[in-house]
Amino acid sequence: MQHHQPPPDQALANHPRTYSDPELRAYAEEQAEDILDSVVHYMPIVLPVMGAILIFMLAFIAVFMA
Repeated sequence: MQHHQPPPDQALANHPRTYSDPELRAYAEEQAEDILDSVVHYMPIVLPVMGAILIFMLAFIAVFMA
């Protein structure tokens, strides 16, 4: 069975980087929003709060079991 795909160095030759259609150009240049970048700013607040809640829950379980 033979491959029908072009080699990697010729693959981009079939797909131009410049488009004449403005909507297609805007779609091709669009960058996806990185979800991790939007969450990283909240980590210094969220991690200690969640740690405190976890410690409180573990202490509550220990007192309840005793």
